[in-house]
Amino acid sequence: MSGSSYDANYQSGLSYLKLHLKEQALDCFNRAYSQLAQSDKSEKNKIYFSLLSNLVQFALRDNNLEKAKTLVDEGLHVKNNHADLLYLNCLLFLDDQRYDEMLGEIIHFLMALSARDAEDYGYLYTHPAALDEMYDNLLPIAYQRASEGEAIRGVVEGLCKKTQDKGLKKALEVMQLIDLGKEVRAL
Repeated sequence: MSGSSYDANYQSGLSYLKLHLKEQALDCFNRAYSQLAQSDKSEKNKIYFSLLSNLVQFALRDNNLEKAKTLVDEGLHVKNNHADLLYLNCLLFLDDQRYDEMLGEIIHFLMALSARDAEDYGYLYTHPAALDEMYDNLLPIAYQRASEGEAIRGVVEGLCKKTQDKGLKKALEVMQLIDLGKEVRAL
C-alpha cells in the first residue's frame, strides 16, 4: 500500500490539512480516492478509511449530503464497525430526522469503541469532546425522539449485562436519566 500514488496524494492532503489549506487538501483526497483500485477498498486499508472520513467531513461542510451518505455507506459496507463512519452516520440520520436509526447507530458506535482493532484506525471521533457530544447531545436527541426508544433501551440493558461495556453503561445511564426527567449533561 505504501509507495502507491494514492498514498502520496493522501499524505499530501494530510499535510495541507495541517497547514489549514482545506481546498488543496480536498483536491488531494479526491485524487487519492480516484486512484484507489477496488482491491484497495478493504478492511485492512486504514488509508482508505481515513480518506473516506475526510471526504465525508468535506461533503458535510459543503452540505453535499448525498455524497456523504454514499461514502459512509461504502465504508460501512466494507467495515461495519468503523467508529468514525458510524459517528458521521449518526449525524446524517440526525439531519434526516431518522431517530430510531440514529439511536441504533449510536449503540453500534459505542460497541465499535470496544472492538479489538479500534486502536489501529486512528479514529477522529473517539476523543473526549466527541464522546461528550455523543452522550450529552446526540444520544438524548435520538432517545427522546425515537419511536422505539424503550425497546432499544431494553436491548442496551441486555448488552450491558452481557458485555459490561463502559460506553454502553454510560448510554444506559443517560437513557435512565432522561426517563426520570433529569438533566443529562456532565455524567
